[in-house]
Amino acid sequence: MLLDDVLPKYEFSERHAIVVAAPRAVVRRATEVWQPAESPLWRPLLWLRGLGRAEGTVRQWAESMGFLCLADTEEEVVYGQIGRFWSIREREALASPRSAEQFLAFDDARYAVAAMSVRVDALDAGRTRLSTETRVHALGAHARRRFRLYWLLIRPFSGLLRGAMLRGVRKRALGPSSFPPARPER
Repeated sequence: MLLDDVLPKYEFSERHAIVVAAPRAVVRRATEVWQPAESPLWRPLLWLRGLGRAEGTVRQWAESMGFLCLADTEEEVVYGQIGRFWSIREREALASPRSAEQFLAFDDARYAVAAMSVRVDALDAGRTRLSTETRVHALGAHARRRFRLYWLLIRPFSGLLRGAMLRGVRKRALGPSSFPPARPER
């Protein structure tokens, strides 16, 4: 699993999964096109957290929020971010690694390292497990204490967002108009 390569050591984690009655390739494609703005839950929760509007796909939104895509295969996509997430001005307290190598080498005890994966695993003919896992490793004792308090407050809302994302991707994968129409070739 790619997430194990990116963040094998962590103190905080959260996992969510659902089974989708669709082939893995269809579910994978749905993860690429689902947009957080499709969820009535994402809009108010992002606003409450001061994270702006959920525009574009999950990847577009995540990258606009400072997440770095660390790995991308047919089975799993892993995003990462380094910050002092507990800070009042969270967006200003982010470290900005520009590559997976910089992300993996980061070692400043004032920060926490977070990684989130979205994974699609084929179960049997026409069924796929869609899951997400978030892991956080605080790089120092002070950061760990601060993040622990932050996590107690934010974790329930994080779980709501993850669950809404999984249900939205499932709906997209199963819907009659699951994907935007292909552009005609010229």
